[in-house]
Amino acid sequence: MRFYNPTNNGFYDLALYSDVPAEAVELTDDQYFALRRGLELGQLVFIDGNGVPQLQENPAARDTAASLCARIEAAADKARHLVAGDPLRAVEYDRAASEAHAFKLAGYPLDAVPRCVAAWAIGGRSAQEAADNIIAEATAYIEVLYRLRETRLLAKEGVRALMAAGDIAAAQLLTDETIQEIHVLITGVGNSRT
Repeated sequence: MRFYNPTNNGFYDLALYSDVPAEAVELTDDQYFALRRGLELGQLVFIDGNGVPQLQENPAARDTAASLCARIEAAADKARHLVAGDPLRAVEYDRAASEAHAFKLAGYPLDAVPRCVAAWAIGGRSAQEAADNIIAEATAYIEVLYRLRETRLLAKEGVRALMAAGDIAAAQLLTDETIQEIHVLITGVGNSRT
């Protein structure tokens, strides 16, 4: 059983606390998770006329152009990380793409298979197939990076313009739609498919 205490804005779980304050209100699991999520999003908890905890917007936490742009940046950062993994993996992918391109330009010589290509020529895959696969992956990866950049910068400029015009709701909607678009952009590319 979980409880919310309006006096200290605290949560209590009987599995963890044996002494729950008398003024604490019992919560269902759905109420508990909704309240926790609301607090994470900057909302406030109040007790309604029936003694039930409810969420309300925090006037001090209103969105600004900077906060909306930061959300877009965070989504793009996460997307890049999902596609490339850590920065050293991005270097590895770049190295593999460079070696695969050089191997292809040289006519796929079997006596000079680059190490990055040879490492991928496994499971019945020939060196040429490995190189072509690396090049295709690199092309998709680079395209996603371009599209992420274009989407991110265009959206941030749109958010700034909408906020300057006082249209907070439209700026929030643009932010939410951009974050969704970012998630769609990376689907199936690089490490995002694993």
